[in-house]
Amino acid sequence: MASHSGSSREKSVVGSASTPTPTQESNQFQDVESPMEQSVPVDVPSQTKQTNNSTEIALKCNIFKTHFSKLYNNDGIVTHGKCNYCGSEFKHGKGREYDTFNRHIEKKHPDKLGHTRSQSQIRFIVDEGMGSRSSLFTFSQTKYRDKIAETISVERLTFSFAERCQVQECINGTLQPACKKVSRRTIQRTIFKQYKNYKEQLCEYFRTFNSSISLCSDVWTDVFHENSFMGITAHWVDDKWNIQKRVLAFRVFNESHTADNIYRLIRGVIEEFSLMFKIFSISFDNASAANMTSIRSLEDFLRPSCGGKYFHIRCVCHVLNLCVQSGLEELKEFVLPVREVIAYLGKSMTLMKKWARYCKAHNMRVKKFPKDVKTRWNSTYRLLSVAFPYRSLLTNFVNDSLVGFCLYEYQWVLIARIIDLLSVFNTWTNLFSQVYFPTSHLFLYGAIDVAEQFWKFRSDPQLFIGIIPMKIKWLLYYKNIPPISLVAFVLDPRQKLEGLQDYLEAYYKFLGFNGGQDSQPFTTSLPMSDMDTQDSEPESDSIMDVNEIVANVKSQLVELYDSYCIRYSHKIPQVARETVGQSSSSGGESFRWRQAKKKPRESQYTELDLYLNTVFCFSEEINTDMTFNVLHWWQGNGNPYPILSLMVKDIFACPMSTVVCEQTFSADGNMLDTTRSQLSPQNIEIQVCTDDWKRAQVRQQEAEQESPNTSDFFYTDNMMSTPGATTANESDQDSDANK
Repeated sequence: MASHSGSSREKSVVGSASTPTPTQESNQFQDVESPMEQSVPVDVPSQTKQTNNSTEIALKCNIFKTHFSKLYNNDGIVTHGKCNYCGSEFKHGKGREYDTFNRHIEKKHPDKLGHTRSQSQIRFIVDEGMGSRSSLFTFSQTKYRDKIAETISVERLTFSFAERCQVQECINGTLQPACKKVSRRTIQRTIFKQYKNYKEQLCEYFRTFNSSISLCSDVWTDVFHENSFMGITAHWVDDKWNIQKRVLAFRVFNESHTADNIYRLIRGVIEEFSLMFKIFSISFDNASAANMTSIRSLEDFLRPSCGGKYFHIRCVCHVLNLCVQSGLEELKEFVLPVREVIAYLGKSMTLMKKWARYCKAHNMRVKKFPKDVKTRWNSTYRLLSVAFPYRSLLTNFVNDSLVGFCLYEYQWVLIARIIDLLSVFNTWTNLFSQVYFPTSHLFLYGAIDVAEQFWKFRSDPQLFIGIIPMKIKWLLYYKNIPPISLVAFVLDPRQKLEGLQDYLEAYYKFLGFNGGQDSQPFTTSLPMSDMDTQDSEPESDSIMDVNEIVANVKSQLVELYDSYCIRYSHKIPQVARETVGQSSSSGGESFRWRQAKKKPRESQYTELDLYLNTVFCFSEEINTDMTFNVLHWWQGNGNPYPILSLMVKDIFACPMSTVVCEQTFSADGNMLDTTRSQLSPQNIEIQVCTDDWKRAQVRQQEAEQESPNTSDFFYTDNMMSTPGATTANESDQDSDANK
């Protein structure tokens, strides 16, 4: 009987190995859910059990022959068994069965029995952006509701998207049968709740943020001409030296666009996010006098550094656009034939098909021609550059069609020179429109390229009439380069004060100052409408004292650095003034450091002095690379300059263009289509902000958002201008440029 009962116990042990049954296994992974949630475990492969008697008898017989060694006491009696594989000891004696030994071998050393674990291990799926997650999951209706609401907001879908029969059928039939339909009201409440949570987190982040923040603002009118909106974005450099951007507000702004109304709206947003006394600069367009007046009111309220010397930043892309448009107005007779050809191709579907057959017959791809939109900075350049490779086909097709106008080869020669002229404006418009790349130090690089274009085409017999107003417009704004751009240029370790001197001399010589080419070039051609009552006239003098400018920039650097010392010196320990040793940039570019000259260690020798008197030698390729990330350099080499590094963060966070803010308007233009025309202004702001904040988590805010209704083929004549969606204050009010 004893033997029989022992066998029974052994059999039960072997039959209930260390791994549970499928039902038990699945239950272990189920979380306790609310009544709204239904747990649906994923099937797990069943365990293959070895239960035949021969295996059990063999295990019992081999316990002390193969797997364990007997341990004896002084009387020669077996008291313990020692595992031959891991050395574990277990008691053994009269009346004790082999249960403990069996369990140990089966659990710890199943391979010694020739067994394999039949239950598959839990697999983990590595998903970029979501991290590692288990393939065994528990469905949650609450999580589904939150995620579908977030998707609807980010992808700009209608609130009723989750209610659609086909969507629900797809989810129930292929993904999760237990998923329940979510109503549009629930979606709206969920999006609002997510917006409040994101906003609270952002406000808390700003309350504890120690550096400064730059703002960017612009006004936009919706596609239905019903509401105007003001968009406000915040830009800063975080602790990891990455530029961050967030849309703070997208408020309906139907009041008169006076300075007082602009000031009150911006001030309300600043107070709402607890940004008082943390604002370093604000970027506006250049058109409205109300903007300039509101700037002065904001300066009085925020009290920025150095008396607001760096507070207002003009939109560089707006100035580039004004220059291009003023030049194209004089060159329109050369550009008009191409515009007419593109308009002709889009007149009817018959012509489109005929043109497509013509392209295929000549082994050319049927090309989509871009819009030529006045409010887009580089749309004319894009139109001409895309059409130019098709010049032979377009010429032959139009001339053979006998439509009343013709194209000639000499016209395309002029178009090629116009493309060459505008290419620099297009390049720098794209560079200044970046979200995650610092642009404040790039202005002087771009200004030199623009000035060189003016010098290059100064003697072109046809294009000279366009160069004159372009240069006048440029000098109206940038005869004197903005202080923020000069200071940022010096904080580029490739240039500093020595590089600033060289670049300023080249800049003014290209513009005709200081004895350069074309000194006083336009003394008889300036239209009075472009003249300011102040000393901004290009012909007033032909001498720019570069040495004085550099000296002023150095004094401004010292003043700004002293203000940061007062603000942050109590938070940062004193840094030892030691000569900088060998190092390398975090971006992987190798370079050499050397001390330019030895100075006695004095109490007045500051971080700024150390930086300015240390020469950092880069390769020639890096010196001319406009994609060189200055922030990455400072991240890897800013330890000797703790206070100067904080100043660098604030200066390089300043956006030089309002295009980064206008991308918000582009997103809203896609959101406010005919299917979503009834969205309230509050819901529009909630969705725009939620969309931007969600994209910021994966750093996809600068992805161009094209309208889903955009044609894939041609653009007709009535589509040559933007219908409805226009940026406010686009008129060329240059009389306010220097106010």
